[in-house]
Amino acid sequence: MTEDSSEVPRELLESIRDVIGRKIKIAVRKKVKLELKGDRVENKVLVLASCRAFILTARVPTKLELTFSYLEIQGMICSKPGHLMVETEKCNLSMKMSSSEDVNEVVAHIGTCLRKIFPGLSPVKIIKKVTMEPPDRLANLQALWDSQTVTEVGPCGGFSQMYACVCDWLGLPYREEVQWDVDTIYLTQDTRELNLQDFSHLDHRDLIPIVAALEYNQWFTKLSTKDLKLSADVCEQILRVVSKSSRLEELVLENAGLRIDFAQKLSSALAHNPNSGLHTINLASNPLEDRGVHCLSIPFAKLPKGLKHLNLSRTSLSPKGVNSLSQSLSANQTIASSLTHLDLSGNVLRGDDLSYLYNFLAQPNAIVYLDLSNTECAIDMVCAALLRGGLQHLAMLNLSRTVFSHRKGKEISPSIKQFFSSSLALTHINLSGTKLSSEPLKALLLGLACNPNLKEVSLDLSNCELRSAGAQVLEGCIAEIHNISSLDISDNGLESDLSTLVVWLSKNRSIRHLALGKNFNNMKSKNLIPVLDNLVHMIQDEESPLQSLSLADSKLKTDVTIIINALGSNTSLTKVDISGNGMGDMGAKMLAKALQINTKLRTVIWDKNNITAQGFQDISVALEKY
Repeated sequence: MTEDSSEVPRELLESIRDVIGRKIKIAVRKKVKLELKGDRVENKVLVLASCRAFILTARVPTKLELTFSYLEIQGMICSKPGHLMVETEKCNLSMKMSSSEDVNEVVAHIGTCLRKIFPGLSPVKIIKKVTMEPPDRLANLQALWDSQTVTEVGPCGGFSQMYACVCDWLGLPYREEVQWDVDTIYLTQDTRELNLQDFSHLDHRDLIPIVAALEYNQWFTKLSTKDLKLSADVCEQILRVVSKSSRLEELVLENAGLRIDFAQKLSSALAHNPNSGLHTINLASNPLEDRGVHCLSIPFAKLPKGLKHLNLSRTSLSPKGVNSLSQSLSANQTIASSLTHLDLSGNVLRGDDLSYLYNFLAQPNAIVYLDLSNTECAIDMVCAALLRGGLQHLAMLNLSRTVFSHRKGKEISPSIKQFFSSSLALTHINLSGTKLSSEPLKALLLGLACNPNLKEVSLDLSNCELRSAGAQVLEGCIAEIHNISSLDISDNGLESDLSTLVVWLSKNRSIRHLALGKNFNNMKSKNLIPVLDNLVHMIQDEESPLQSLSLADSKLKTDVTIIINALGSNTSLTKVDISGNGMGDMGAKMLAKALQINTKLRTVIWDKNNITAQGFQDISVALEKY
């Protein structure tokens, strides 16, 4: 053996195995001269395994001087014959080898290993910088790597082998249960979503390599978690994935304990990834505040593919933060045609100073789902904006717990009726918890009544303080509205007004789902009986389209048996909710009899009714005969 030979003697090789561990399979070993400061060189041995390199002394017994994962390599430079410079995260190594062929073998092996562990990614993309002189050396190696097709990638894009490599890189324990969950449960479900809640029982540091593997994995496109506080280290890995991955499309970090600094770093990560495929961002229930959302909004204005889904509900925003966000959304022309889901609910947006939000909504847009619930924004202003930009696509509009207008004594805006009469796609309208006087209610209903484009609309007017004035408006309009399929007017203090209102509701031939609960609480028996009798007539009408009826939490006690008795001969209802009525065992007995006769019902909700074991037994016997 010559002095310059790269071969490693058997005795030295055995010593190397003793030091690095005999379970590690040695694939390549080369004698090298490690260049040090001051033109000094030292004889070393370079050992390559499946995902890690080792530098050891060239004498027996040998000692381990340095080791690094292939994922730590940031560059490999071969500018001179027999010379290799390896740049890692911690240090740079300059090595001389016996020949350029030895250098080629080392670089080829590292690339081949990366190709096997991370199929679908070029080794050059992972290492970032590979330079070889002359250039045809790299071209030949690239051709070699390209020819190495992985026949069996493994479950979920080979996630488990990537996870193992990342654990080795980060020096964190490899958890076999993570491998089992992905290779078995995730594979069976054929899901593209990696949910950190599935691993919430593990230590926080065990989540780090799970997230880090997504930087290279080509299978998973969604990373999600909810109600799991994320440590700073886990957040750093998430940000790294966002800044580097081209496959991640959806990021859902709901109630994860994130604050302003995370939003600022996420903004930077998005800005540094021109190839990002991220189109869904859900950061709900994290106190990002105006400053955090302002920083996050900056890259939104420049996202080349726009956004599809943005959820910033309950993030401690004020009108200032929402206006800043809206400016960025308006500045990106792609977002006008890409954004379909916008949720800003649960942020206090009281006042008239939401001009940029209204301007954004007034631009022609593709929003299908808009949630501004519990924000105290003004319905008339929202409708005025949507009348200009949201007619074509908007299907689900949630304005529950908002206000009609911020200006006292202001006349009803024509925009409310105009919007609801002109909308082309609405299917769900939620105004629950919004105080509606008779005028805006009338504008809403008349708008729907004269809209020929809508069908199957679900309208939630629960807890809107309608009372007698609202009941009169409903009586005057409801029979002629043919596009409402579901109506919830529960908890509105309607009481004795229900007697007449139910008659008009029964004339409507489009409503299939009706909720009337919490409207009977203060009624005297003499006023209650006519209401229940009219409900019975409605239920027993052979032409009635009604399929579900809710009288939940109405405290009807034994009077609810009037409705129960009518169920026996009913041929249309498939679902009834009589929970929270305190009907007791007598009511349960009547329900048992009705169930023995009725053949149409599929769902009966009857909890919170003060029923004892006897009542449950009666129902049980009836169901056995059903």
